[in-house]
Amino acid sequence: MFYFSTHSLLDKKMMSTTIQAIKISKQLGNVIFYDLNLPLPLWHSSEETKSFIQEVWDLADVVEITKQELEFLCGIEPTEEFDTENNDVSKFVHYPPETVEQLWHENLKVLFVTNGTSKIHYYTKEHNGAVSGMEDVPITPFTRDMSASGDGIVAGTFSLVSFVFHSNLEVMLAIN
Repeated sequence: MFYFSTHSLLDKKMMSTTIQAIKISKQLGNVIFYDLNLPLPLWHSSEETKSFIQEVWDLADVVEITKQELEFLCGIEPTEEFDTENNDVSKFVHYPPETVEQLWHENLKVLFVTNGTSKIHYYTKEHNGAVSGMEDVPITPFTRDMSASGDGIVAGTFSLVSFVFHSNLEVMLAIN
């Protein structure tokens, strides 16, 4: 798996190197994972930001975005303030597939939409849904960066998927 985020694309030389690495990784058959981590204050306009993202979006097999990034990319007016202290259930609405359809491209296999550790939404061509996480009382006061906590959830998910895949592969090879 090749993992990258928008941060590695902010410098022109780094962007060129990252795109080259993505292309080589794809040729080797690796899964390309794009973690948007959109630093909005670094951009002059939302049009510039969307144009920049589009340059690499279509190269990714898996994309992880936050609920706030989804709303930005889809032109949705946010329904609440970005606040980790208010865990009202209205913050965790699962957008229908029609809403995220505009973000889909032929290479995309899974789109994850995180909202901190409270809920992770997933979209594929055939399926979509959400899995409730938890706001652990001892941890929650320190989880001010909902993007980073969502990253942790997705990293854990991929770690488990990778382990299960490799374990099953070893069993299949042993049987044959």
